Amino acid sequence: MQVFKVFIKVLKSKWLSSLMYMIVFVAIAIPMAKEKTAESKFELNSLKIAVFDKDDTPESQELINLIKKNNEIVDIDEDKNKILDSLYSESIDYALIINEGYSSSLAAGNTDGLFGSYHVHDSYSVVYMGQFLNEYAASVKACTVSGMDITEAVKTVGSSFSEETEVSMLSEEKNSSDMPKFFGGYFRYMPYIIISAILNALCPVILTMTRRDIRYRTNCSCLRPSSFTLQLYAGSTVLVLVQWLVLIAAGLFIFGGMYSGRQWLAVLNSLIFTMVSTSLTVFIASFDPSEKVISLLTQILGLGMSFLCGIFVPLSMLSDSVLAFSRFLPAYWYVKANELICSDVGFGRVFSISDSSSAGGDLLLYMGIELGFAVTFAVLSVLVHRLRYGRVSTVAASY
Repeated sequence: MQVFKVFIKVLKSKWLSSLMYMIVFVAIAIPMAKEKTAESKFELNSLKIAVFDKDDTPESQELINLIKKNNEIVDIDEDKNKILDSLYSESIDYALIINEGYSSSLAAGNTDGLFGSYHVHDSYSVVYMGQFLNEYAASVKACTVSGMDITEAVKTVGSSFSEETEVSMLSEEKNSSDMPKFFGGYFRYMPYIIISAILNALCPVILTMTRRDIRYRTNCSCLRPSSFTLQLYAGSTVLVLVQWLVLIAAGLFIFGGMYSGRQWLAVLNSLIFTMVSTSLTVFIASFDPSEKVISLLTQILGLGMSFLCGIFVPLSMLSDSVLAFSRFLPAYWYVKANELICSDVGFGRVFSISDSSSAGGDLLLYMGIELGFAVTFAVLSVLVHRLRYGRVSTVAASY
């Protein structure tokens, strides 16, 4: 167990940074889970707009009436200082000036110089009003070019702009009574936390253990490469279990009580994915990457699987081609299992493998595939160590 003891000694010098890394990730995950699982509502934003009509024509009044339907028109004096004071105090969001000659220019098809404005900075209100006015003027111009007079054109455009569109927000499937949305959302984001934290914390320790001088000494000893790898896995298990337990304890704190019912299935699913991440990390460390490469791989694997496998974006919103590719990634099967656990499928059906219509047999399949990834990466790690260091050991022994 010499390798395991050395691993623990190296880990003692790095455990504080690893723990801080976990705390940061948990702090980020909690508001993300709250935001993602909160009830989605759509509300139309209303701006406070001051309008100064220097053209004073029926056409300019039509525009003012159209703006008034979804926004609040604020009456203030047309004084630059008062306008700027109102903008800075946020009494108004935008000050619009309809320039003189607006109607005649619009009738002639000229959309330049129709408006003036006062605004504090390039905010949402500025972008919104600028886009609205440009689209309105372009639409009126299109109507006049088609043969309408200016009066008919502004009424036609005003009517089309006044039409309201019903907005419906996408909602996830109904959750089980013992798996609230917030709790399910926390476990949904856990793969991103797990794989990123393990890669950043475990890889440096393994790379220290496999440093060239230490590796050469090990190769000259009677310790077999497979034994070295197994002891490395044992030390890695200690580290990742601590990290996993921190996340599970954080879940207890968030939920406000002990897990119950199918919540334990979510805990088991997260443990399996932790095993996958550990195997993947040891496999990556077998190639002796630099710190920059580790950081790059963390971003690629963490963010890549999060976007492709349904962690940040629901699987229902991903295209068929993306889903086809995602099936080759372990996080996809974690998310599939987590969605099934959080669904309103009865607990008894979850493990009803004999019923082909049941979703329960799929849960065992999803978890089994995750374990398959863990075993695959573990076997590949042993093979890489044999190929990279077995020949060196033979050469070193001959001396």
